[in-house]
Amino acid sequence: MKKFLFVIVCFLGVSLAVSAQPGGNRNRTPQSPEDNAKRLTEMLKTKLNLTSDQIAPVDSVNLVIAKAQAKLRENANGDRSSMREEFQKLEGQRVEAFGKILTDEQQQVYKKFMEERRNNRANRGGERRN
Repeated sequence: MKKFLFVIVCFLGVSLAVSAQPGGNRNRTPQSPEDNAKRLTEMLKTKLNLTSDQIAPVDSVNLVIAKAQAKLRENANGDRSSMREEFQKLEGQRVEAFGKILTDEQQQVYKKFMEERRNNRANRGGERRN
């Protein structure tokens, strides 16, 4: 009985150690720019309480930016530092375009939302995606 209990405890310990390893998303398939744009638009629709007139233009801006980001990733050959500056320029273009679509209050909520996303990415530490 003691041996059986010891084997069960060892099995549980090993299974917990394996499941606690980081990097579970490393093998996921990359999403298309269209999927990325739709996902962001859906998040913004709820976060910013977008009106029906705002959804299509926001989605259009997100799609243009997502396609540009995908092209940058493709051409960067893994050089993340060169991509970072270009991504910041694209985000500036998105903010500028949103300035014509969103209300002042929505723009403030958007800036806060994006800052939270940046902080969450920074806090992940070693869990960087390739």
